[in-house]
Amino acid sequence: MLKKHTYFVLISALVFFQSCGDHSQVTLPVSVGKLGSLIVVGDLSIHNSLKSTVDSVFLKPLPHLPAGEPFFELLKPDAQDFQRFYYNQKSVFVLVDEGSLNAMENLLEPFSSETINDLINNKEPKLMSKRNLFARYQHIVYLFGKDAKDLQRKLRLCQAQLNNALMSYELEDQNLKLFKDTSANDKYFKVIKEELGLGVKIPDRFDLKYHKNNTFWFQYDAIENDVPKTIALVMHTYPYKDTSDFTYESIRTARDTVMKYLIKGEVPGTYMGTTESEFYPPIFQETINLNSMYCSKIRGWWTIRGLSMAGPFVRYVVHIPNTNTLFAFEGFVYKPNLNTKERDLRLIEAIALSIK
Repeated sequence: MLKKHTYFVLISALVFFQSCGDHSQVTLPVSVGKLGSLIVVGDLSIHNSLKSTVDSVFLKPLPHLPAGEPFFELLKPDAQDFQRFYYNQKSVFVLVDEGSLNAMENLLEPFSSETINDLINNKEPKLMSKRNLFARYQHIVYLFGKDAKDLQRKLRLCQAQLNNALMSYELEDQNLKLFKDTSANDKYFKVIKEELGLGVKIPDRFDLKYHKNNTFWFQYDAIENDVPKTIALVMHTYPYKDTSDFTYESIRTARDTVMKYLIKGEVPGTYMGTTESEFYPPIFQETINLNSMYCSKIRGWWTIRGLSMAGPFVRYVVHIPNTNTLFAFEGFVYKPNLNTKERDLRLIEAIALSIK
């Protein structure tokens, strides 16, 4: 969910080279770039001075994934290369100081000279955001400073807010992009909502694999780097008694009960379960507000009992308003011999934003 941070200011979207008025986005290209790709724009001196700081801010290993896999993958062009090659990327972070104003002229078109001056001289880091400036489903975030040293100080101060905001924007933009044309999947949302009480928008690439006993299972199969990849979405409901149903132990029990009978291994007698082995990262649980509904979100690892198969999952358990029912939505990933699973989990999280 999008968090409000002390120094985070959202600015209404403007179209490239237009500083006023409300213009249609139809003429803008659709943004490109995979989940987790971040374009960091700055002049050469800023990149040289802030290289280690930028890397330390954005390339932190995520605790819920093995092998220290970070979420972001960075590209660091200057303003000229950005305009030539990267202007239509969906996630952009721009570092601006007094010495780079002329080079950044096109990127700074939405801001007045007075605003830029105030941002540069502000002692606190004040992040600014523009949507759909060069492409649809795009966020550009700006940080201003007097010079490289000032930018470095401000970047360190606001790194938590910056990472949270960029990740939230990733999910928001991906969700909008996934469902810009809902004509092919509206039927699933309506069927799921009528049967389970809440609906989920299912991207076109997912096929319905199972629908029975108030349970839905959708699956997307692909080849990545010559290795098969599977992303699955499962949703079902079960009774709600009291707040203890939101504990990890209760959620795990409900999960394993359904998955044991739904997801079978290739060998007879094997099935999916939740693993808490120390070989995998620890379980991560948090309470979130999901479209104004109370929700417990869990990141964990599944395994096939009796087989050497495992992967990450993210599970949402939502109390359906004014009922004694819990709605469970889960996505899990299977990519043998590949560690880069974070972007697939983010895709699942983007889909989860459609739960209503």
